[in-house]
Amino acid sequence: MFSQSVRTLSIFWRKEFVCSFINVNQHSRIHSLSKQRCKVTPIVQRGWLSHQSDCPSKCWQCDFPHKSELFCSKCKALQKLPKDLNYFDIIGVKKDFDIAHDQVQQKYKQLQTLLHPDKFGQKSEEEKEISENLSSLVNKAYSTLINPLDRGLYILKLHNVSIPEETTSLEPEFLMEIMEINEQIEEASEDKGKTLELLKINRSVLDSLTKQISQSFHNENIDEAKRLLIKMKYYISIENRLKQLKQSLGIVE
Repeated sequence: MFSQSVRTLSIFWRKEFVCSFINVNQHSRIHSLSKQRCKVTPIVQRGWLSHQSDCPSKCWQCDFPHKSELFCSKCKALQKLPKDLNYFDIIGVKKDFDIAHDQVQQKYKQLQTLLHPDKFGQKSEEEKEISENLSSLVNKAYSTLINPLDRGLYILKLHNVSIPEETTSLEPEFLMEIMEINEQIEEASEDKGKTLELLKINRSVLDSLTKQISQSFHNENIDEAKRLLIKMKYYISIENRLKQLKQSLGIVE
């Protein structure tokens, strides 16, 4: 049963080595190679997370050179992830604004099953800490990628671009439009029909913005994506306000 589990785990984290001539029994040679700077390139292969590396990793617990599966092939200890992985690599999907939510959800559930605390109850404190940190990282990656706004902002971050708190760069016409929508929400504070109508309109705007942002990233127009994501933040705020109003009015969709 355990060997079967290990084989399953290797689907998630596996490295292919350029240095195929290395023999794990040649300890002195491996020791020399381990001192060299290794380049690890995350790639998505067949929908699962894989890596390419020019030299082997070594287990933190037993120092055994291996192919960097999620668990050490010798002592079975849970391994730390390479520090240069982004959220897309961690979940195991292509780095793209357009992602399949069901695919992200499926892979997230599988990863969390592998990292469930019950599996590490009898492990060392260090391995428990690794599992907790990794589980937290997987949670953060999932919550970021599953949300269009957070996903877009994260892609901007990967391009070393951030959105400032100040919004003085927005067009006055847009800000006026947002003010008018907020006034309409105030007027609809006791009107269920108007509230649902505003929700429908706002969601249509969000759908349109999502498509525009996708196209901007596809065209590698980061400035345009940034501008649209700033606008999306405002409409997300409106969405949250309308949801609260809907709840207070007892509206069930």
